[in-house]
Amino acid sequence: MAHHIRHTYNTLAGFQKRLLLARQRYPKKKLPADGLTTAAVLVPIFQKNHNLHVLLTKRSDMVEHHRGEISFPGGKLDSTDPDIRSCALRETSEEVGVSPDDVQVLTELDDFYTVATRFHVVPFVGIIPYPYEFRVSQREIAGLVAPPLEVFFDPSRRHEDVWIFRGAPVQVVSYLWEGHNIWGATARILSHLVELIESQEHKNEFTK
Repeated sequence: MAHHIRHTYNTLAGFQKRLLLARQRYPKKKLPADGLTTAAVLVPIFQKNHNLHVLLTKRSDMVEHHRGEISFPGGKLDSTDPDIRSCALRETSEEVGVSPDDVQVLTELDDFYTVATRFHVVPFVGIIPYPYEFRVSQREIAGLVAPPLEVFFDPSRRHEDVWIFRGAPVQVVSYLWEGHNIWGATARILSHLVELIESQEHKNEFTK
């Protein structure tokens, strides 16, 4: 499966084309934010050595939420943010040093909830330059992780478990890559991105 994906869209142009067409076909699902904290994240995609990668952060032990977890750059909507998109770009700049001017925002993904911390998360997919001089926030970020995007198209790396949280079953998706466990909302957002891309993989309008 991953081998097939590599040859069908693993260029920025092919990725962008499939994602935007999929988003037209399947409009964004919005979730109500009632009683929750609204946050935005960026799914930063870049090309390196003819392969697409996704830039993730390893949260430090000094942050309030999701300590030590692998996540996208992002954070809570601030009163100074003009809109939710600006929030995602501001947080990305603060956490990993990518200027908003250097991000080509492609589209929004579906909204997600975090189960334990009660966030309403709005994800954006953006293309960033590479190589890039990332400047990591020492307080918030312990390091950067950049798995190839094809990892998330590989069924052998995807694991599904059911946890009981506050008396109710919760499906937990996770991916393993080079000793890192990518799970929670981050894994669900990546799984959603994969589903959108794969929804376009066999359409007649595409040429390989």
